[in-house]
Amino acid sequence: MKGEGMRQPAKSTEIALLARLDRVDDAAAKAAFLARLDAAERPVVVSFLNAHGFNLALKDPKFHADLVGADYLFRDGIGIALMLRLLSAPAGLNMNGTDLNPEMVQACKGRRVAICGTAEPWLSQGAEVVRSWGNPVVLTMDGFQGHAATVERLLASDAEVFLLAMGMPRQEAVAAELAAKLDRPAVILNGGAIVDFLAGRFPRAPESWRKLHLEWLFRLIQEPGRLWRRYILGGVVFLFHGARLRLQYGPMKHE
Repeated sequence: MKGEGMRQPAKSTEIALLARLDRVDDAAAKAAFLARLDAAERPVVVSFLNAHGFNLALKDPKFHADLVGADYLFRDGIGIALMLRLLSAPAGLNMNGTDLNPEMVQACKGRRVAICGTAEPWLSQGAEVVRSWGNPVVLTMDGFQGHAATVERLLASDAEVFLLAMGMPRQEAVAAELAAKLDRPAVILNGGAIVDFLAGRFPRAPESWRKLHLEWLFRLIQEPGRLWRRYILGGVVFLFHGARLRLQYGPMKHE
């Protein structure tokens, strides 16, 4: 499944990242992934690549390495899909983290969960939602502690599922170190703002907006002061990279 669908034509930070994506083509493949996740026999890291993450990874080699080194790296959002299509590569299903993280936790029903991210009261409210799925929450901690302290507390817990919601690139760095140091099976999820969504701090876009791939616009309208740089300026930078890659590499070969 790793990097399925694309071949790397030359050494390139951008192409290596796109080539690493795990493509999921249909509901059956998604269900098979969830079943494998529940049966993991070692620490497994699940990460996501969206347009913002793509831009950030080109400037941050450590973040790039953490994404490429994840056990699963999924396409999140219309931006990456458009870039793949621009390169004549298949995009597969949109495995966005806002929907998939709850599905992954619920696929591990009954497993002990540690939650790291956001602040109160949303942290506790998000934890209550996770408990309602049948997963004991053994640790909740805000996402504002230092890297070393965060990793230490998470390692000291007996959690089987780690839901990290500190945002890129901090959560990916914590996930990589957890996976390297844990000596037992675990599922480590890079969740972005998932705890805030679970708690109702940030509303989801209406279904009609999501079907039109406009959830990013809904979020921008809700939080213009925080997100305008990411979606407006970042969107321009992302489009520039896509056009440059098309000119540099042309259509990419795919299986």
